[in-house]
Amino acid sequence: MGRYYWIQGVVMFFKRVVLFASLLCVLGLQVAHSQALLAPAENFVINRAEAAIVSRVAIARGFAANDPRIAATMTAMGESSTALNVVSTGAAIGLGFLGAPVWLTVAASLGILAAGSALVAGSLTLSRSQDGHVITAMQPLPVPVGADYPLGSVPQPGQPVASAMQDVIGHGVMNQGALIYHTSLCQASDSYCSAFPAVPTGQKNFSRDYGPIVVLLRTLSDVQAYDTYEQQFNSASGTVGRSGYDNGGSDSLNVTVAFQPNVDNTTQTLVEARTIKLWTPSGPQIQQSSQPAYWWTVGPGVAPVTGTDLSQIYGNLTDASKAQPLDPMTLAQVVNQTWQSAAAQPGYQGLPFPASQPVTTADVQPWVAANPSLAPNVSDLFRPASDPGTQTVPISPTVQPATSVGTDPASGTSPASSPGIDPGTGTTGSVCGVNGVVCTMNVNVLGDPGTASPTLESTPTIAMILDPIINPLPDFKSWAVPPHGATCPTPTFDLFGKSITMTSQCDLAEQHRGEIYGAFLAAFSLAALFIVLRA
Repeated sequence: MGRYYWIQGVVMFFKRVVLFASLLCVLGLQVAHSQALLAPAENFVINRAEAAIVSRVAIARGFAANDPRIAATMTAMGESSTALNVVSTGAAIGLGFLGAPVWLTVAASLGILAAGSALVAGSLTLSRSQDGHVITAMQPLPVPVGADYPLGSVPQPGQPVASAMQDVIGHGVMNQGALIYHTSLCQASDSYCSAFPAVPTGQKNFSRDYGPIVVLLRTLSDVQAYDTYEQQFNSASGTVGRSGYDNGGSDSLNVTVAFQPNVDNTTQTLVEARTIKLWTPSGPQIQQSSQPAYWWTVGPGVAPVTGTDLSQIYGNLTDASKAQPLDPMTLAQVVNQTWQSAAAQPGYQGLPFPASQPVTTADVQPWVAANPSLAPNVSDLFRPASDPGTQTVPISPTVQPATSVGTDPASGTSPASSPGIDPGTGTTGSVCGVNGVVCTMNVNVLGDPGTASPTLESTPTIAMILDPIINPLPDFKSWAVPPHGATCPTPTFDLFGKSITMTSQCDLAEQHRGEIYGAFLAAFSLAALFIVLRA
């Protein structure tokens, strides 16, 4: 019996050891996975750009650099962005980075990159599906090998006889710029393939392996043209003017080659769709089909990047794509939407949003040109809009990560008493604070605009304010209902030889004279008042 319990104890001990080891493995994998997918650290480039653009626009339109309403505008814009940042937490479908909001999430909440739309940044395009769940990034194609291809020393495609179409590879070389290399399968005794250079290492956007030779193409449009001609060649059996349908076969009507996402929207596959006219005993039949273009090998960085989370997108973007600057029009949209949202808040004390003269590309472009190192790029869209552990989005020309709004990150003092970043030029100088702090902004981005400083009208007195309400019209207070001499009508009619006079309605009206008088007095008074005021 004791041996039984001893064996049971040993078994339980090993079970616990195995369970503990399994938990360690799971936790280790989770830690490694989370570290591999950490969101880019916040840098507040977009936060500072918004503040600088608002300051520049306000000054260019005649507001004083130290006008406290500029600071109040930034504060309200930060509060508005914070509200969007909070709402987006946990609901960032397709636009969250590991479920957490980033600047692209906030921008989407402002209507930028809405469902079914796209955002263009240089040569990169970010598009969002109609349901809003999937983001696709189209990057510029990588530069492929072939720049040193020895065109003058390789055999050129031969010209076919009059009744024959040019072979598919030869047509690709002559029309789509295809390059031919020999592979390791080419025998030295094979004079055809050995005449071509050896296939190099490096980027190959689209390659098609024919055994001893390989054909390389640079762009997707070249691939579609290549496959379109191939299907036409096959339908006509390589004969000029021949119809495969007329000979009991089929004619190729259309060929489309494009990338399509898989069911999980995490990868893209090159797919060829075909439309053919097929001969049947009962007449022509149009058939459509599609299949993965497995005969083409797609190089790295060529396929669009697709994902349901921004972490799936960011990790597959090239450094060149991440460095693409945001279009000034996009920056103008961000500023306009945030400013307009802030101005609609109760108790707003900032600059009025210029609905008839919003911020435009022309307002943003000069600042971007003067401050290229401060202008946001694609990478900044994937960064948090707030410090870790917080959801507050600071809009300030001096804000830095892990610092409070309006504090100089270098010295920890107020920007009113220490140098900061000039929001107009990006140089050092005193800047306007935030949270209602009045300070001097030494900004001169456009020179003297030649516009006088705004002036305030004289403050009206209480009597001036109440007079239009108490005395709307001079004669209105002395108006009275004019006298009248009307009498109640008593119609008379003959019935069965007798003359009958109706007086009951007059008796009834007389009984309720006060109520009827009051009702009609009020009705006619209101009607007269509306007529007078409308005039």
